[in-house]
Amino acid sequence: MNSVKREILEELTPWLGEKKCLIIKGARQTGKTTLLKILKKNMTDQGKKVIYFSIDQEIDNPMFKNPRYLLRFLKEQENIDENHFCYLMLDEFQYLETPGMYLKVLFDLSSDYIQVIATGSSALEISKEKEFLTGRKIEFILERFSFREYLNCQSTYNFSYQWKIGEPIDDLKDFYQIYRDELEHHFLAYLNWGGYPEISLMTNIKKKEIILKELLSTYIQKDVSDFLKVENISGFNKLVIYLGSQIGNLVNVNELASTLGLNNRTIQTYLDILKHTFIFDFVTPYFTNKRKELSKMPKVFASDMSIVHYATKAFYSEYRMIPGNWIENFVFIHLKTNDPLNFYRTNSGAEIDFLIHQHQLIIPIEVKFRKKVSIPIIFKNFAKQYSISHSIILSQDTINQEQNVYTIPVPLLPFILN
Repeated sequence: MNSVKREILEELTPWLGEKKCLIIKGARQTGKTTLLKILKKNMTDQGKKVIYFSIDQEIDNPMFKNPRYLLRFLKEQENIDENHFCYLMLDEFQYLETPGMYLKVLFDLSSDYIQVIATGSSALEISKEKEFLTGRKIEFILERFSFREYLNCQSTYNFSYQWKIGEPIDDLKDFYQIYRDELEHHFLAYLNWGGYPEISLMTNIKKKEIILKELLSTYIQKDVSDFLKVENISGFNKLVIYLGSQIGNLVNVNELASTLGLNNRTIQTYLDILKHTFIFDFVTPYFTNKRKELSKMPKVFASDMSIVHYATKAFYSEYRMIPGNWIENFVFIHLKTNDPLNFYRTNSGAEIDFLIHQHQLIIPIEVKFRKKVSIPIIFKNFAKQYSISHSIILSQDTINQEQNVYTIPVPLLPFILN
């Protein structure tokens, strides 16, 4: 089993040494602390000074009540001042009383000789004071393992291959024929268990179940109950279970409130918490009129497949038995860094699962997880109204190209560059 190089390292590295505070956000147990330790080792090996604090273990430390106290401590104990630069790592910095203000003052007093690298699990709390850091920060999100990262930790093969839209599709076909069985095997496991690093590195199914339950129970207790002060934990958990069984469906707040016996304002608050603590996310419909886009119901997707498993207790033992909405959620996980990411639906109910935007052009993406696949009529109708570069159909095992429409087996999606 290979060690896993996190893809975020390539994004972070160019910003090291810049006069910016680096904020790394992500769900609990996605590997933020491990990432900091890797960064610390890499920089220390290069002769750089790195100091690490875990803020959730330093809550009562007066240094983290006032940034001036911290700067004095660093000067007296670590010899850090205008002539001695260091990288300061603050893990779980949302536990600071006023995280945004604290980092602003720290940055303003010391950015010439200290670069802060901070991690946090709750984007909701971090975002409350983000205006204090305007112009001072660069934000990153550490996701659970992507499918490629999962392959790197579970497969004995090297999966560094990439194929670019527009290149001869025969090369992609050859890659698929060679590695098809391996990809389908790991794709099935990834969809059943998701990408939490600890779970991905385990082989014992019973242990996977126990750890997954513990991870999500800890999230609900520490983030939701203790930190965000949600009192109706039973109602919140019912919403998690309900949404996990409804992935790919439209979210109707009124319907949710009626089904779960909660009021609309509570439902909306809980949905915001679930989004900003990286549990669920929402894709809005595409309209050229942005006001309409914001007013229409979004679709709900889980930020990781483990959440769907937790909510539904479903488990699939064959690749071809995976339901379409699970496949759609996998596609969402791969595409969610695209901004904006939309879906498209006509008044008659015809739908395109995802739209991504590239250089003023739109790329429609449709999931057709079945044996026989044909180009949907809505692709042709959509192309008459909007400027598209190409279209993608994600299939079970069909791979071909008809003019600018590419049909590609869904496990290949992470290997394709637009």
